[in-house]
Amino acid sequence: MRTALRASISTAVLAGALLAPIAGTAYAATTTAPAAAAVYGTVPDRYAGTPVLIDTGVVAVLRNKSEGPEVWIRAVSDSWKPGDDHTGRVLTTLDVKHLKASVNGLELKLVGSDSVRPSLSVAKGGTTKSYPLPQAATAPADCVSKVKQVDLGAGLLVDLTMSPKGPKAFMHSADPSSTWSQTLTRTDPKGSEAYFSRINNPSGAKPVFEWKTQGGENVPSGFANFPTLPKGCTPQYPVHDDASTSCVSKVKQVDLGAGLLVDLTMSPKGPKAYMHSADPSSTWSQTLTRTDPKGSEAYFSRINNPSGAKPVFEWKTQGGENVPSGFANFPTLPKGCTPEYRITEETPAPKPEPSATKPVTASNVSALTTGQTTVVPQGSVAAGAEIASEDTDNSVTLAAGAGLLSVVAALGATFLRRRRSHSHN
Repeated sequence: MRTALRASISTAVLAGALLAPIAGTAYAATTTAPAAAAVYGTVPDRYAGTPVLIDTGVVAVLRNKSEGPEVWIRAVSDSWKPGDDHTGRVLTTLDVKHLKASVNGLELKLVGSDSVRPSLSVAKGGTTKSYPLPQAATAPADCVSKVKQVDLGAGLLVDLTMSPKGPKAFMHSADPSSTWSQTLTRTDPKGSEAYFSRINNPSGAKPVFEWKTQGGENVPSGFANFPTLPKGCTPQYPVHDDASTSCVSKVKQVDLGAGLLVDLTMSPKGPKAYMHSADPSSTWSQTLTRTDPKGSEAYFSRINNPSGAKPVFEWKTQGGENVPSGFANFPTLPKGCTPEYRITEETPAPKPEPSATKPVTASNVSALTTGQTTVVPQGSVAAGAEIASEDTDNSVTLAAGAGLLSVVAALGATFLRRRRSHSHN
């Protein structure tokens, strides 16, 4: 009897080992479900949703709550019907980060994930069915900011808004007849390759829209802050600031006059001045950098103190000796960024110092004049004879001495005539 019992136990173990792989593959998915989906059932609210049967033994639980649109694909019994338990094993999950999946020959896709009411598309054997998700609970009208419209250039506009779901940038053509558009959101912050655009710090307290509608290394990006949430409204997501991905300052644009503009930026490589025409159709440009701080002869421009702590852009778009230069400070480096070069301030040109040589005056000119023995007159005559030593060479000294001698001689002659006239009287 013991032998028979051992034999039956062995037979059961062997049968279980053989049947286990078959049971495990009954609802096997062709794609691996996200790791997070396995723990969803630990929170009671995560069971909630609208279950729909999309194939034999496969249910899609449709959700569209504060976490955003989600679809849980779960395994159920072949006899499942609405009202039965739908919390079976999770096969895969679709959300804003996982828009597509394949399960048991079903091609699944989450369509319109950024809309108020997205849908689940299920394709099998050439047939496609659509299952709308529940409509999202929209924020109150007063919790959506006013639209901030920004002209991006190149015939494009962007409408920036802020809601409890985060920042949203709707790019579109300025031409009403054009149907082109592109939408960037907190969960999808990067634009297409057609135009460089992105939302910087999308989950942060102050997201920023960045764009560039013209190519080229020297073409700076444009930046625009998103509007703030209305008072009393709060985000539906954890707010956290991204680490700074760029140490390039915001662009400071200055009107130089004469139809010219300059875009000033500061980076770890130093100051950079990009001069260009205010006319978008013009292709003229000129770039000044820390290592090449002087502009061409066409327009006087230069970066003063290019390796210093506070570089300054100087320009003059009109000629003439009496036309003053214009000056503009460069923006500062973003917080936490440091220069890649040694900070060295320019040494200002030394001012001319007063000469140690005593100025030539009528009182000391006799010492500089060879052979002078006549007494030099004092007073107003002498005061008018002062000559600065730095403007004097030997010829000036001799000329000054000769001039003074002639003055003395003339005064002497006058004096003698007066004495003779008095003596005759």
